[in-house]
Amino acid sequence: MFENDYYENEDFSDCIISMDELTRKKFVNCKFNKADFKDISTIFNCTFDSCDFVSAYFNGVNIKNCAFLSCKFKFANFFAAKFDECKMTGSSFLDSDCSFAEIVGGDWSYTELRNLDFSKQKFDGTRFSGADLTGSRFGNCKFKECEFDEAIMHETSFFGSDIRTSSFNNIDFLGINLKNAKVDLQQCITIAEALMEVKYMPEKKE
Repeated sequence: MFENDYYENEDFSDCIISMDELTRKKFVNCKFNKADFKDISTIFNCTFDSCDFVSAYFNGVNIKNCAFLSCKFKFANFFAAKFDECKMTGSSFLDSDCSFAEIVGGDWSYTELRNLDFSKQKFDGTRFSGADLTGSRFGNCKFKECEFDEAIMHETSFFGSDIRTSSFNNIDFLGINLKNAKVDLQQCITIAEALMEVKYMPEKKE
């Protein structure tokens, strides 16, 4: 299966993809709805551009150095999967299952990660700039030099997490739960300035 290096406008829905590794392939505008990737140990250096993975299964798969650009993962299952230095820009994980999934580095800018649970993870150099993190839970996580600039946060939880050295520019701190979180001095100043700006913002006259 997948003997060619490039596929476009192909439909692989409902396929059981049984191979040890999927390496150096490019897929453009392809459908993998309900496809089963569970028998693959590693997906390496592949590019998926504008592909659909609705209800696909990636349980336990190691996804390394791949790009998923503007892909749809609605209802997909990533239980215990690992994303290692992947570029996920513009992809949507609405209603997907990312339980115990591991994210190592990578670029998750402008992704839709609503209501997902990433608790008790370590993030190092991961970018979430502009991502929709509404209702997402990052409880008891450790972040090192991650980027959350301009991310959409409403009822987003960083409870008990260490967010020192990470950037949170141009976000709404009123929508974040930072209880018991560890913050650095610059973050304290940024948070205080944001809250002061809201407190003293003039009310609109009727």
